[in-house]
Amino acid sequence: MQKYFDAHCHLQNTSRVADVMARAADAGVCGAICNGTTPADWADVLGIARNVPGVYSAIGVHPWYVQNTVSDWATRMREILTDCPDIMVGEIGLDKYRPAPELQENIFIDCLDMAAEFSRPAFIHCVGAWNRVLQILKSRRNRLPRAMVAHAFAGSVDIMRTLADGYDFYFSYSPMIMDGRRGRLIDTVRQTPMSRILIESDDADPTKVISVARRVAEIKSVDLDEVADTIYKNTTEILK
Repeated sequence: MQKYFDAHCHLQNTSRVADVMARAADAGVCGAICNGTTPADWADVLGIARNVPGVYSAIGVHPWYVQNTVSDWATRMREILTDCPDIMVGEIGLDKYRPAPELQENIFIDCLDMAAEFSRPAFIHCVGAWNRVLQILKSRRNRLPRAMVAHAFAGSVDIMRTLADGYDFYFSYSPMIMDGRRGRLIDTVRQTPMSRILIESDDADPTKVISVARRVAEIKSVDLDEVADTIYKNTTEILK
């Protein structure tokens, strides 16, 4: 049986985590990275990773929720990262189509800086704002996280190459690639180096990554066993 790893999920959105992960394990999904979105769900995310085998955790402030974030979020996040050396940073980023762009950016930069300071991988949400993200990364070239993942990546081939060549990004592809109407995204998947590809459910059901892996294999005309093995290795390399 192939081994799969869900690089970005939200298990805090189900009350049956143990059952979900047991079913995932039976299907071949051996691990999952659960991403927090606000300080309000960090405790749930940390508890899931602590109590459910195969689940790892990341905490961050999602750009959709910056306006509702408590004032002491950065202090709390720093305390958690200090106390828990295995915790990653995510989900963080920028979203052009959501309000409070200046606040989004300030919080994103703070989270990115903490990921760099604590040498943790960062999982980045970006919609319509890759040019600004690239400007921020360039301004911090000497103090960036040890690994960065473009979560549910849907950017162009040019942006993918810039992120891969300039910043060693990984690209996590979600069930969006199942949509045959997304021709540009399919082309980006096709041209992404296998050594840079991850797969994700972006959901509370990690078994969805199996279909994503099959689709990656179809797009790249590569055997599914090879795709699953390479992506599993890519993900575990980030965890190291």
